[in-house]
Amino acid sequence: MKTGAAISFLALGFMLFACGCKNAQPPKPGDEPAVVRRPDPAPFSVVASEQNQRVDGLTTLWARLTLRVSGKLANTDLNKEEAEGHLQIVLPSKVAVTVDKLGNTYFYLGSNDDVYWWLDLSKAKRGYFGRHAQATTETVDRFGIPVHPLDLIELMAITPISPEILAQSPPPQVRWTNDGKLLWYETPARGSMKRVFVDPKTYLPEMVELLDPQGKVVVRSELSKYESFQSRSKPIAHPSVPTRCIFTVPRSEVTIAINLNDPTDKKIHPATFDFKDLATNLYRVNSFVDLDKK
Repeated sequence: MKTGAAISFLALGFMLFACGCKNAQPPKPGDEPAVVRRPDPAPFSVVASEQNQRVDGLTTLWARLTLRVSGKLANTDLNKEEAEGHLQIVLPSKVAVTVDKLGNTYFYLGSNDDVYWWLDLSKAKRGYFGRHAQATTETVDRFGIPVHPLDLIELMAITPISPEILAQSPPPQVRWTNDGKLLWYETPARGSMKRVFVDPKTYLPEMVELLDPQGKVVVRSELSKYESFQSRSKPIAHPSVPTRCIFTVPRSEVTIAINLNDPTDKKIHPATFDFKDLATNLYRVNSFVDLDKK
C-alpha cells in the first residue's frame, strides 16, 4: 500500500476510536432470567470508590502508541496496517492524537476547551473543526468520525465519578451481566449515557459503551493490561490506565486496536492544544471546513 493511502485510512479509522465487545451483555427488558446465579452485587458506592481511587492524581496522560485498524470505512479498505503516534490528554477536555511516520505528523485529532478538530496533513492539508457547544452526531459525522474526540476520554475510563453522580438518590444500580462474569452500571455521559462493565474482584473497567439518546450503543471499548505510574501532581498517588484498548463502531464495523507505551503523567505544552496556531502556523493548513455551518 502506498504511504498516502495507508496514512489516509489510518487517520479516518483512528478517529473513530470505539471498542470491541465481549460476550457479556447487560440484560434487556424481556430477557429471560440469567442462568448464572450470583450473590447481590457490590453497591455503587463501593464501585465508585474503587474507580476514583484508581484515577486519583491523574491530571494529564502522555503515551507513545501503536495502532492497527481493521474494517472498511468511507469506501476505503483498511488492511490491518500498523502506525505509530502519540496520545496526549489534559483532563477534562484537552485531547491530542497524532499519527506519525518517519518523524512527520500526517494526522492530528484534537480538542481543547472550546473546539475539536481533525487536521489531514497527508496531501491537501485540510482542516476540519467544530465547537463543543454545537456538536451533534451529524456534525461529527461530517468529517468521517462518528465519535466526538472527548468521547475517547470516556472510553478509556480514566475519569473519576463526579460528586453529582455520587449524590444521586437513589444511586445508579449495579447489576450482574447475564453470564455472571461482570458487574455493570450506567451513568450520564456527554449528551447521553455511559455503560461501564467492571471485574467483580478488581473493579477494573473491562468494557465501556457509549449510548445514543435512544439507548443504542454507538461505540464500545474493551480495556485491559492496566499499568500504573506515579502522579506528577500528587506524588503519593499512582493512577493506572489501560494500555490495551480495542475500539469498535458497531454501525461501521470498524475495529481499532491501540497499545499505549510508557504512559506517564508528564507535563504537556499548552501549544499542543492551540488549534489556531497548529493549523495556521505550524502545519500551514491550506483549507478549512467549519462543521457547524450548513
